[in-house]
Formats: sequence, C-alpha cells, structure tokens
Amino acid sequence: MKLFAFERAWVAAAFDAVFPEGTALPHGIARMEPGRYYAEAVEKAALEQALGLRASLWIVALAPLWLLRTPRTIASIGPGDRRRVLERLLASPIYAVRQLVAAFKAMAAMLYAQSPAARAAMTAPRRRAAVSGLVPLRRGPAMHAEERGGHDHAAE
Repeated sequence: MKLFAFERAWVAAAFDAVFPEGTALPHGIARMEPGRYYAEAVEKAALEQALGLRASLWIVALAPLWLLRTPRTIASIGPGDRRRVLERLLASPIYAVRQLVAAFKAMAAMLYAQSPAARAAMTAPRRRAAVSGLVPLRRGPAMHAEERGGHDHAAE
C-alpha cells in the first residue's frame, strides 16, 4: 500500500508540529524526510498495520475540518494551529482517536530518534524542565510519579 504525495505532505506537516525547528532540541524533524519515512513504514507493514497507520494519518490530516471549523488540512494551516490540533486530538474523549494519534506521534518519535544529534541530546544529562514548543502527550493527573510525590506502583 503506497501513500499519495498529498499524504506525504500531511505527514511532513504533522510531524513538524511534533518536532519543530527552533526548540531546545538539536533540530526539527522536517530535514529527516518524514513523508518518505512514513510512506516506507506503510508500504512495509502488514495490511492491518498499514490501515492503522493510514487511519491515524487521515484523522490528524482532516482534524482541522471539525476542530478548527475550517476547510483546510493539517498541511494548509499554520504551525500554531497544527500544534493546537494535535493537542486537542490527544485529549479527545474518543479512546480510538487518542490512541491512533498517540501512535502517529510515536512514529514521529521513532524517526526523530534515528538522528545522531537527537540521540546525543536524549542521552545527555537531563534537565527537569520540559522542552518548550513540543506537543505533550498529556498534562494534569497523568504526570510522573515523582511529580505527584508518589511511587510508580499501580496500587500501594
């Protein structure tokens, strides 16, 4: 199953919202050819997985239609709106939407982790402050155990 050129453009725009240029990270993801990466993943995947990857892309790509109420795709809106769309999708009350978008974001992370500069930054001593300009998975009750003052146990 091959991606169309417009789908590859959607991937590039959405991945750029996840790992943009100009943050504390070494570089943005746009220079890593995200459209080609995603297209290869879809092409090599088994049918069910390829359909899931494509469904996640279409959800992200068409989300501005209902979230921003504009007849535009993720590739034709500005970077700030792209970020807002992804944040809203990740907070969707619909479980399948949240999971497909989280999987889409994980694909971006897998591509970004292939960068030697990004890997070096990930293995450098960590700062406690969050990197600004990135789309978080979720803030609020789902924070790390040490931030809650608790433990990593599911039940105590």
